[in-house]
Amino acid sequence: MSQTNQTRVALITGGAIRVGRAIALGLADAGFDVAVTYLKNAQPARELAAEIEGKSRRCIAIHADLVDPVAGVEAINAQLTASFQRLDVLVNNASLYERDNPGDASQARRLWAIHVESPLLLCRRFAPMLKTAGGAVVNMVDLQAERPTPGYLAYCASKAGLWNLTLGLARELAPRVRVNGIAPGVVEWEVDLPLEKREEYLRRVPLARAGTPVDVANAVKFLCAGENYVTGQILRLDGGRSIT
Repeated sequence: MSQTNQTRVALITGGAIRVGRAIALGLADAGFDVAVTYLKNAQPARELAAEIEGKSRRCIAIHADLVDPVAGVEAINAQLTASFQRLDVLVNNASLYERDNPGDASQARRLWAIHVESPLLLCRRFAPMLKTAGGAVVNMVDLQAERPTPGYLAYCASKAGLWNLTLGLARELAPRVRVNGIAPGVVEWEVDLPLEKREEYLRRVPLARAGTPVDVANAVKFLCAGENYVTGQILRLDGGRSIT
């Protein structure tokens, strides 16, 4: 399949599995060609690319380590521009969710690198293409950026940095590029989370259910819609958890 200059292109970091995979499939269904990055999930990335190609859309999988922001962004730029002539949507989804380890002196820097430095460098590297396309950026934040959880403070602080960065980029890249964030509550349970903990969480959710990766994908598609009048906003995708 060949790409035409009219075919919109989306880049999703950390797009091989879980929420990133749902976003990639959702944007492919919306008519986008897709590039996804992965670090360790090479086989799921290849399977995702094949599934998207089966939808008559192009998809490339890019190996990139965004804990090393400069090298990671250079790898993404080289491979994306070799395959596509434009970029319409950037979804900064790559993430590390780690419990605090006071003995790991590099942990906070590692989390800051993937959640703040890499999204900033990607936005600035691809700003010319995004501006030409009149495109959109969506940053995957977290409800815990507002409600930091003891035991995960380095993670929460780095997501709070991404929240603030979203607001700044919305001003920096305006008026040609819209920049928004999504702050999910639970949209996919941790596999080892006990049932009683899940039920305890859901008692605080007005909609009385957990979200799903498809809920996130649908929100991304809304924020990327070409004519909407939304920028500099953080969508709390939490079933109402943030108001209880």
